[in-house]
Amino acid sequence: MIQSEVVGSADPSGGAPSPMADALIASLGEGEEAIDRLLAAMVAIKRQQRSLDDQLNALLDQLQQLHERGEVDTAFHFNDTAFSWSPGRQLFSYPEPVLAMEQQLKLARKVAEGDGTATRRHGRSFWTIKLPGA
Repeated sequence: MIQSEVVGSADPSGGAPSPMADALIASLGEGEEAIDRLLAAMVAIKRQQRSLDDQLNALLDQLQQLHERGEVDTAFHFNDTAFSWSPGRQLFSYPEPVLAMEQQLKLARKVAEGDGTATRRHGRSFWTIKLPGA
């Protein structure tokens, strides 16, 4: 029902909702039933997203194996889509004196938060949706 109505409703460019999504939102109406339909649509999309993420990760693992065997380059195009491999973010393990300084900084931050000299502000608000078993 809602799942099939919602498939493909997001704008692939990451911008505003598509006309299909706008139509779904308009069809929700008002009141508690509309809230239930809204939440059901969101859960359906979240389940699809999880399934697609799982499928994509399995395919990315296969692509990584191809790369490790030298069968694909680190950058290439396929059907007007660019693919590029990244070695990942470089991480560091710091020596004890640096870790001690980091602890001092954390303590200084807590003190500033406690005495009011640090300015509090909020970042962009957001919703978190966790499916059962997630």
